[in-house]
Amino acid sequence: MEFRIVERHFSEDEAMPTIMVANIYGAPDVKQNLDKMEQIINLAHERKVNILIFPELSVTGFVWSNDDKAEVRNLLMEGENSHIKPWLKNVRDSLTDGKDSLEYICYGNARLRDGNLYNSTFILNPEIDYAEEEYIYAKVFLTPVERDYFRQGTDKRLSIDTKWGRFGFMICYDLCFVELARQYAFVDCVDAIITMAAWHSEAVREYSKMNTRTDHYYGFLWNLMNGSKAAYNQVWSLGSNWVGLHQKSGEYYWGGSGIWAPSGMTLLQASNINEELLIVRNVDIKEQRDKEQDDFNYRIDFQEFYRHMNHQDECIHYVERKSE
Repeated sequence: MEFRIVERHFSEDEAMPTIMVANIYGAPDVKQNLDKMEQIINLAHERKVNILIFPELSVTGFVWSNDDKAEVRNLLMEGENSHIKPWLKNVRDSLTDGKDSLEYICYGNARLRDGNLYNSTFILNPEIDYAEEEYIYAKVFLTPVERDYFRQGTDKRLSIDTKWGRFGFMICYDLCFVELARQYAFVDCVDAIITMAAWHSEAVREYSKMNTRTDHYYGFLWNLMNGSKAAYNQVWSLGSNWVGLHQKSGEYYWGGSGIWAPSGMTLLQASNINEELLIVRNVDIKEQRDKEQDDFNYRIDFQEFYRHMNHQDECIHYVERKSE
């Protein structure tokens, strides 16, 4: 399979990371998805990508309404990490911690814990044990169809420190709840929020007297919320989404994976129809975020007024430690 690759340069500073965002279709077929992911990982190695981001439930594809819920659960169990350990080991062993190398792969998968399945985010990196609790994020906000298969996650957030900045993680419907992104930005002091999604496209909103209508309201929300998440919190927003028609549910995924600057402006966005891989080279995560806080720093102004809120000094202390 050949993928259309869209590539841009953010800066000339080669010490900054190169990021690849996958805008792909996920079939209800574990082997097919793993083969596709492996092909993309090999391309990331060839293109000297440092961070690769896959969509939600990358291994199994998204769930669907089904009278025989066992069919969907069996699919989730087939792709669960404990059943693909050799594949994960081979991929993790291919990662290095050197210059011009693939260091981080962010992917979504079902996680089995205490007999329950969780829609989760995992990180592959030479220094990270993907099975460790502190490096796993379980989706907090579940859609109705997901509640048939998954248990809701707790309020535990996931953030990781890299040499380029701190990254936080959300999954799909989480994007609709501004408080979660605000916690990442104002409490955890992340520089970028990665959202992995299976975000649908089709929903009708019509205002007939105004002669205004859209058949892709959910797609409108994806674009709006990723930009807003960045602008309201002055952080980078990186979003990886499925694209295309789901073989089982018949629902269409919006695609539109992209990279939004801390200003909220869209720097690069993928197709709403076709599979694409986005590559942005030399992304100056930390310095660009600092530049966009020159006039107004929303976090500081917020905390000066809402002094009664818990953890108001955590982000300040984190910044002070990094500057030492």
